[in-house]
Amino acid sequence: ARLLYETLDTARADARSAYVAPLRDQIERLGRLVFGPSLSLHLSEELAIVDRTLDNVTVPFAQLSGGTREQLGILARLACAILVSKQGGAPVILDDTLGYTDDARLERMGAAIAQAGRHCQVIVLTCMPRRYAAVGGAHVIALERSQS
Repeated sequence: ARLLYETLDTARADARSAYVAPLRDQIERLGRLVFGPSLSLHLSEELAIVDRTLDNVTVPFAQLSGGTREQLGILARLACAILVSKQGGAPVILDDTLGYTDDARLERMGAAIAQAGRHCQVIVLTCMPRRYAAVGGAHVIALERSQS
């Protein structure tokens, strides 16, 4: 029983690490467009972002600003979609996100969204289209205002 448990535990750990590294690498690849080349992340076995390191300064995820946490969350969703796009994928739907993002970072997030859009479908719903002006190559569909 002990050998079986240890064998299954090792196999589970190997499987988790097989998911963690590619996801972390993809989030970091997109994230470097937003945060700069020194970005590195630590992900838990549950694939949650534990902390972010920039210029050799590590900050736990919970202590980052709300805007930064939102941006990293969006980048993680985009990274997941990119990774599964080779197997048919799934779209990423962003609904009025990036409300706490300054103009400079909006531009860089636009570049990251555009990069992800080359590999997977990204749908952005917003009443503030200016936030996404930096998403190059986007196909924009403006909806009519309801008369009711």
